[in-house]
Amino acid sequence: MRLFDIPEARHFCRPLPGYLPGVGQSLPAFHNNLHVTRLTEGTPHFDAHRVSLLNAVERWILFGVADYRRALDMFIPSNAPWGHVTLYYSSFFAANAILGMFGAWVHHERVVDVDQGTVNNQALRISRRVRSPSGYTGSHRVFWDLFYEGYNAIAGWVPAALQPSTAPVNNDRIWQITARNEVNYDMFRAFEAASFVQNSFNARRLRSLHGPLAQQLEVTEGMLKLALYFANDFGVSSFAYEGLGTGTRAKVLRALVTKVPPGLTTQSVLHQLLQ
Repeated sequence: MRLFDIPEARHFCRPLPGYLPGVGQSLPAFHNNLHVTRLTEGTPHFDAHRVSLLNAVERWILFGVADYRRALDMFIPSNAPWGHVTLYYSSFFAANAILGMFGAWVHHERVVDVDQGTVNNQALRISRRVRSPSGYTGSHRVFWDLFYEGYNAIAGWVPAALQPSTAPVNNDRIWQITARNEVNYDMFRAFEAASFVQNSFNARRLRSLHGPLAQQLEVTEGMLKLALYFANDFGVSSFAYEGLGTGTRAKVLRALVTKVPPGLTTQSVLHQLLQ
């Protein structure tokens, strides 16, 4: 997988010149109706893809930060497995945002990466045969394999403080999806995770967390920090939050992510379930 370098990515991520009604849509829907294998800068197809991808980058960041915030509320025994799953998706969203800013998009039906990075003459290639460099199967395993394959090209531009938490856990590119699947689909592992939190975690000290949940937390935090680092450095600015909030990304994130959730338990059947 080929990515833009820093100047090329900064050019690709440049803010839109003005609001363009109707521009920016579902990437899968757009590509489902696309019958080309190359997108060239200056063409309508390239512009529609770029705007839609930058909107997706902003939304991946929003949902990544939001999931991280909500996962922190789940560090109780009965919710520990889903806290891990939520952190996983936060990391997954952040990784998608990172790839997007460097010109790549990995979907289970196609991969878009860089064919030519020259500023003002950029081109992206579309492959409808999604292959894992290491031969993995499964859409999320393939994603992480491709992510780290591409990440190798940009690792030199990652701040030193973030290098450890954005490298594959235990040098295993698919560790995140393996660990997520264990607590999501294996009730023995799920109960084991709950017991671990019950017996070893001190809620007054977040860093007292250990084991796979702590590793996922560290990876997630690193991915989110890196996504925001590049988004700020490249000046990513789109119309992605319209309808939810206005203003800077930081302002919108503060308003949406820290919003107090509604107290709906008294309107639900929870009391019946606890009888």
